[in-house]
Amino acid sequence: MKKICLLAALLLALSAPAAQAAQGGSVTGTTHTKGTERAMQIRSDEMLSTGTVSWDVAAPKNTKPQQRADIWLIREDFAFSKLSDEAIDALYERQEIPAGAPIYRTHSDAKGAYRFEEIPPGRYYLMTLDPFGKPFDEGAAERAAREELFARLPRLDEFEFRLVGIRNCLVQKIEVRAGQETHVKLAAVRF
Repeated sequence: MKKICLLAALLLALSAPAAQAAQGGSVTGTTHTKGTERAMQIRSDEMLSTGTVSWDVAAPKNTKPQQRADIWLIREDFAFSKLSDEAIDALYERQEIPAGAPIYRTHSDAKGAYRFEEIPPGRYYLMTLDPFGKPFDEGAAERAAREELFARLPRLDEFEFRLVGIRNCLVQKIEVRAGQETHVKLAAVRF
């Protein structure tokens, strides 16, 4: 009886990490919504002893956004070269994700929040396409991530024309871990 209990405990202990490894992670974040560009920003330059104050009142107060941000997760090691021309056409023209491709898409809600569930662990590009026309303050890491992703995309001109269009595009690199939530902070909005 002791051997059976010991064997059962050993099997349970060995299967727990495998079950946890198979479990996906989640990704959450918030984009800015249409009313959030209504703000004051103070900037100063210590070297020149100068500063600026700007106030953007272009958006009506307390409005609900008409469009939502389009959020994409694309696995860093995905080989786009394996996609057929038809699959690329479907992805760019109709946003149809090829079967089995580690590409995920969602939209932000009315408050700008988004969530991805059960994403396989790994490193991903998180691409935020913002419909509200305010450029992001893109840092060196975001710029490098965007350039890296864009260098891997087939038919980049078509991608930019059909998917990005007039929207602002921010690309960030994130890591998804099994059974964990990754919360992504959006870059600041530039005025």
